[in-house]
Amino acid sequence: MAAEAVKKAFSRGINILLDHGINLIEWGEQVHLYWGYPAVVSVYDFAVEDSRLDEAAKLLENSNAGFELVDPPVAAKAKGVLGEKGYHFIHQVDTKRFPSRIHLIPESLVHLSIHDAELVSSPFDSTRELYRPKLPQHCISLVKCMEDYSARSINRSLVERSLNIIITTAIYKEPKVGGKIYNPEEETESEEEFKVRQDAAIRIIEGWELSENDEPYRSKMIKFLVSNSID
Repeated sequence: MAAEAVKKAFSRGINILLDHGINLIEWGEQVHLYWGYPAVVSVYDFAVEDSRLDEAAKLLENSNAGFELVDPPVAAKAKGVLGEKGYHFIHQVDTKRFPSRIHLIPESLVHLSIHDAELVSSPFDSTRELYRPKLPQHCISLVKCMEDYSARSINRSLVERSLNIIITTAIYKEPKVGGKIYNPEEETESEEEFKVRQDAAIRIIEGWELSENDEPYRSKMIKFLVSNSID
């Protein structure tokens, strides 16, 4: 019952933003869940056009709909700038010790815009639409994010995790991914079988339609798929 109340509350808040023409792009665990990763979504990340981010935050904060602007919790701070930057909101109906959050972040932080996405139903209200990144553009955006940070940065490790998840679930299409992404020793397939899947995954990336600006990232994406590194 409490989860349903939170869903209805978040629906009202997100619809307020949509009613004001603010485009929202799903990011983070929501996207992982869509592609089949068994994520438990407690933070709903949405990328917002930079020029309208402050407006979006003020609309939620001043809507009298029960939202409270909060400082990034410890879990968010542990993720670095990708967890801290932007605005975090909780709702008064969520009385859990660690309440669910709406996290609004600038599009530029994750290198996405609505041109990289497609309309999908809102996770809170099936009658309303927002955006989800298209697979090629989302992968390229993650590669760009990786390049923003040094190899040992907290920010980069978070992005690497996301890219590994997307590759495994959406490109390799591996079933029952669960802990297998970070526990390769649990794999039972032979090296030859894996090579066949890897070659198929590379062909998928080679077939992506990319803009001229994104084209240079195709080879970087393939390099990451093969070696988990883009330098």
